[in-house]
Amino acid sequence: MSLLIVRPHNAHKAYTIAAEAFRDLCHKITGERPGIVTDVAAKEALPAHPSLRLVVIGGDDVNLLAREYKEMIPIPCGGEGYAVLSATLKGHNALLLWGGRGRSTLYAVYRYFEVYLNCRWFWDGDKLPKADTLPMEDIRLTETTKFLYRGTRYFAHRGLHRFQAEHWSIEDWQTEIDWLVKKRLNLLMLRIGQDDLFQKAFPGMVDYPSAKETLPFTGDGFNDRTLFWDLRFRGDLRKQILQYAKDRDLLLPEDCGTMTHWYSRTPADFLEKQRPSLLSQPKGTNYAESTGLVWDIREEENLDLYFRLTDTHLHEYGQTGLFHTIGLAERAFSQDREENLRLKLLTYRLICRRLREQYPGSKLLLASWDLWMFYTPEEVKALLAQLDKEQVVLLDYTADSARKSNYRTWGVEGSFPWIFGIFHAYEPSNELRGDYPMLTARLQHAKNDPFCKGMVFWPECSHGDPFMTEFFAQNAWEVSEQPVEEQLKAFCTARYTHREEMFALWQRVLPLAKLMSWSKYEAVTPWAETDIFCRAVYTLDFGQDDPLYDDYLLPLEASRTDAVWMLRQISLLLGQEDDRETRDLYDLARTVLTRYLNGLTLTLCRQYSRGEAVEDTAEKLLRLLALYGDFLASNEEFSLFHTLRALNETAPVNPNFTPTLKRNCDNLYCRSAVTECVLELYLPEVAKLVKQLKA
Repeated sequence: MSLLIVRPHNAHKAYTIAAEAFRDLCHKITGERPGIVTDVAAKEALPAHPSLRLVVIGGDDVNLLAREYKEMIPIPCGGEGYAVLSATLKGHNALLLWGGRGRSTLYAVYRYFEVYLNCRWFWDGDKLPKADTLPMEDIRLTETTKFLYRGTRYFAHRGLHRFQAEHWSIEDWQTEIDWLVKKRLNLLMLRIGQDDLFQKAFPGMVDYPSAKETLPFTGDGFNDRTLFWDLRFRGDLRKQILQYAKDRDLLLPEDCGTMTHWYSRTPADFLEKQRPSLLSQPKGTNYAESTGLVWDIREEENLDLYFRLTDTHLHEYGQTGLFHTIGLAERAFSQDREENLRLKLLTYRLICRRLREQYPGSKLLLASWDLWMFYTPEEVKALLAQLDKEQVVLLDYTADSARKSNYRTWGVEGSFPWIFGIFHAYEPSNELRGDYPMLTARLQHAKNDPFCKGMVFWPECSHGDPFMTEFFAQNAWEVSEQPVEEQLKAFCTARYTHREEMFALWQRVLPLAKLMSWSKYEAVTPWAETDIFCRAVYTLDFGQDDPLYDDYLLPLEASRTDAVWMLRQISLLLGQEDDRETRDLYDLARTVLTRYLNGLTLTLCRQYSRGEAVEDTAEKLLRLLALYGDFLASNEEFSLFHTLRALNETAPVNPNFTPTLKRNCDNLYCRSAVTECVLELYLPEVAKLVKQLKA
């Protein structure tokens, strides 16, 4: 029996992409490559062959053939829901893939293959079965979601290719965006710099920088934003990325207002020629350089200049009616807290006013980072009281914070539109993290709150934790009632060859993962939130004990037997042909090893502060750190050289970028699991530290 796919002749491009996706998956699974025709062609001259089966893409609002189906389908037009239905149309067996809009029709396609053919979608590759034919009878599936916004953000830190979105090629991005759609996500946000937006917004004023020199007026550490690719190439790449996402009908939040930050600095050309008035920052603090200062938008001219950047981005890349602002994030402009707060609140109101005037009916996502970091609950409530609930949605990507100032104390539940966000990990934290008991409890709050409008995943690095990625994507569509252990078992069953062995490993590693959950304490970035073995010289006071060490060391000591067992099991499973399994085994092993490296570092600090002998602990720390470096060296994913080589494969790399890449990885904040850093930097530093402690 042959298949014919019928797509709408005059609809959003996502419908054509849905038809092509169905055809390609059918070909991979069955070997058959169905033809594709428009609904007009099918309506006028549908072949009368009795064995012909139809696949109808889109509902009756876009597909003429779908109007032959007389049953009412409870799928709101323009919504996120979809239906997958068996039908008989013009005497032919048919499969209807009926979505409320383009992207939800794509959801219907991928969901059909997932539910009825056991396909599985992972960020690092699909798992597809083989079958003789596609099932099309007795099929009825109708699904929708509570959450209007479901998506991910990609951030501006640099380092290893796998974790840093700024390094990705267009092929990487196409794979990523396809994965978003397969997981029924609808929002993608790039926070990886402004690319050539200033050059396009202010032609003749801001020049393109040299692609072969260090960026003028650049900073140090992660503030060094020297380009690795030519800025024109980067602008073209952004255009391709966003167009690919728009073709799939995704939401693309548009930055607006005071967007100056460490990753989106003001070019020196602009400052010299335009001379905007600036909001001062105390010297010695972040963003005190002129390129990092926010323009004073209390002056209308400066607000106009900021919105020219936004307008230019919309002109170049189009819009989806959704905006985003960070306000005056991470800034302090006055020692008077009340005066500083008034300025920040005014900034939000000015941005909201401009959006109402220029883009009536649009929505603004207001980022929570500054609120979480600096505001008291009472101050957040004061802000929300000044905002229009019809215009603003609080984008709380810090909802998994254990601090007292969070969405639970801000008065948003049952009162103000908000989005539940999993921040999960800082930039250095690219292995397994997560407090799942907290998350599952809080997700029930979100599920039951009519004012919760979505769920997002907002880590500072991408794809560091495969289970958290899947946990987020599944719960973003429908918050699960299953315990985490059941969700974990389903994940292992779907992903691995050695399912039971991997499930047993994950069960035992999750308590260790939780030890380094971000924001466990009131401090913004205490030692417990990022690995300390690679920055112990800068982080720990070796003359002082800390009672918080017990929170880490006691459960670590209790897990010692499990850790030995896990590393033995991992060593037995490594080297198999399952690439996904191998990648995750490295992540599991890295998690175990880094927890015990942290534990040895804290023990060393405690022993020294108490005047106890440190030789045995010091020797163990050095040996384990050396083994950790050798282990990373056995996988090129953790090599900075491999990352640099991959950049060159995408486009020519600035010959002056190599020192920048090193600075971007080797600074107090960003140190992480980089092979070259562990072997050539962390290990010699710890050796020197140990020598001093023994003296």
